Amino acid sequence: MNQLELFGIKTDLVRPGDDLAEAILRGMDRAGLALADGDVLVVAESAVATAEGGVVNLSQVTPGARACELAERYDKDPREMELIIRSSDRIIGGIPGVVLTIKDGFLYPNGGIDHSNAPPGHVVIFPKDPRRSAAEVRKRLEEASGKKIGVIVGDSRTHPLRLGCVGVALACDGVVPVEDVRGQKDLFGRPLMITRKAVADNLVSAAEVVMGEGDEGIPAVIIRGAPVRLADDGEDMRIPNIPPEECMYIGSLRSGPHPYQGGYDRLIEEAKEALKRSYAPYSGFRVGAAILARSGKVYSAANVENASSGAAICAERAALAKAVSQGEREFEALAVVAEAGEPVAPCGICRQSLIEFGGYIKVVMANVRGDAEIATVAELLPKGFTGRSLMTGPSDEI
Repeated sequence: MNQLELFGIKTDLVRPGDDLAEAILRGMDRAGLALADGDVLVVAESAVATAEGGVVNLSQVTPGARACELAERYDKDPREMELIIRSSDRIIGGIPGVVLTIKDGFLYPNGGIDHSNAPPGHVVIFPKDPRRSAAEVRKRLEEASGKKIGVIVGDSRTHPLRLGCVGVALACDGVVPVEDVRGQKDLFGRPLMITRKAVADNLVSAAEVVMGEGDEGIPAVIIRGAPVRLADDGEDMRIPNIPPEECMYIGSLRSGPHPYQGGYDRLIEEAKEALKRSYAPYSGFRVGAAILARSGKVYSAANVENASSGAAICAERAALAKAVSQGEREFEALAVVAEAGEPVAPCGICRQSLIEFGGYIKVVMANVRGDAEIATVAELLPKGFTGRSLMTGPSDEI
């Protein structure tokens, strides 16, 4: 069995514009450390970002209206909130003091923006391209040492419902980040079905013990003897992620609409075309909808108003009725578009009509300007009344 060894590299204070690879080499030289074939170097994300000039003076940030609104909601500095918005692909929610975001397919608190190890009145923003940074450090250190190594850019995170930080890999170069152990046997001879070993994350966690979170001044750690597979140039070294809806944490706890990120553009266009056929002489509120059946067919319709308001029908129900009348019973998604300032959501009776055919149906809500959000019917109508609600017991006859 390999003996795992960790060597912390203490460097001078890393400042914007510094040559990080050179700073690591100087630190190794002072400590009498040398790289060996198979070593993995873990580098702190904050050091990478700082060297690349990612230190921002908050006094030079002007927050917008949305930043001010979210800052009040989550008890944040509006200037920092503006940076969080710019740095994130999506804001999921938050608690006082912390905003949970998604960036490049990963979860980050506060968009990866960090107060620690930043001068007063400043913050450190996320590196622009952690993978490229890892590759540059690896190239420089391999050239200087003549050894084949792997490099991981790492950060610290908290686990749900756990106090304390663990390590997480942001990018790798020269090392395979996740090992697929499906098919291997457990202690009782049963094959593992879903297990993948987060090698890079585990190595960062080990390095975090040596790096610390304060003024230790150790931005890099050499890990020797780790049972990892080094990768060749050109090999895929991306850290894999999964969609939020497939994550057991986010998928189980999320609720309500969230930003639309593609996949149903054609459906939105069909709904826009249907909107042009709207009959809305009383309200002037024109709506179009298009529903995608599991068969692959799309059915579209517009809202039809009536002098007797109770006889009116919404675009969503009109499209659904059109599809059902053609024999469709299973649906994947529905898009609804209206001439509104914000993405329009189906009314209560439309939600009830849709959930009859499955709470899993995705609903893309949009306006004609192109703003869009997405949610499942179950998210729009939690605890919805369905056929199951009519069942009073497993043995009762209906």
